[in-house]
Amino acid sequence: MLSPSRRLALSWSVVERPMIGLDELDCLDYLIWLRTGDRVAQRLNLDQASVSRKARRAVAAFGLETRKVEGEWQLEGDCTLLDLERQVHQDCRWKRDLPLRIEAQYYSGPLLLDAPPKGWLCGAFDCLDVATPLSLLRRGVVDVWIAGFPDVPGDDDDAFAVVHLDRLPTHLVVSPGHPLTRLGSAITLEDVRQFPCLALPDGAFPKCQAVLEGLGLWNSPSSVRRYSYEVWEGRTADEVTVAYASAFSISLYPTEKVILPIEIPLTVGDSVVVPRRFANHPRFLALLEHLRSRLESMRSAYPELEILPA
Repeated sequence: MLSPSRRLALSWSVVERPMIGLDELDCLDYLIWLRTGDRVAQRLNLDQASVSRKARRAVAAFGLETRKVEGEWQLEGDCTLLDLERQVHQDCRWKRDLPLRIEAQYYSGPLLLDAPPKGWLCGAFDCLDVATPLSLLRRGVVDVWIAGFPDVPGDDDDAFAVVHLDRLPTHLVVSPGHPLTRLGSAITLEDVRQFPCLALPDGAFPKCQAVLEGLGLWNSPSSVRRYSYEVWEGRTADEVTVAYASAFSISLYPTEKVILPIEIPLTVGDSVVVPRRFANHPRFLALLEHLRSRLESMRSAYPELEILPA
């Protein structure tokens, strides 16, 4: 809660700064969300020069500066006013039936949102961590996030409501010629630990990391935080590295992968995260119905898929 003096200071700041339109704030937030001007231009039906100009006006209006670090746009300065403005515009999107913004995991987005319902705009589906989409959701840059269970907010989180959609087992997978395939059913975790196993930066998916570290299977770290084949599945092309996959994500490998006959205690899935104040909004409930219908249509193709009750 802001103090009276802080609210007064903010109100003076608003008066002193130039007014901007919704389209200018959209350009700034879409640029932060999607990262490239061409993606924003396609989503908003603008040319890249207009996107850049409008985003600069929004930044200047709030007395901020931008810089790009490792492909990510970052704002420098006090973002309090900007975040308050975002919340107002987010409420407006939900209440006035304006397009809503949805982000999803790199494997589930293309599967569940290949044909998004009317009124929803999709992200790039390339986040390889929890912090980035959660920050976008918290600040009102995006409206809904299809997250990867178990790395989701708790069911009792004050800010977010979480609806769990499905569950899938995680498998250890290797290339067909991998030495581990010769062990057959005699394979043990100790055998697997002798080989490099894919790992993301520390803390990217903390709950999954904790399970895999506990098994000794998080030993070949990477610095990437955005998905691409080259920096994730492509790292297994050496035919030595052990990877992880569910029935949903294994299809992303362009070459055949063999599931090792050894179970690990890691269950994954899709969970929909939304600001709690919109959890019962008709548009959100319609989205859940669409996603569950999509999952039901996939059931026969994915025997391991467990669809959770509504």
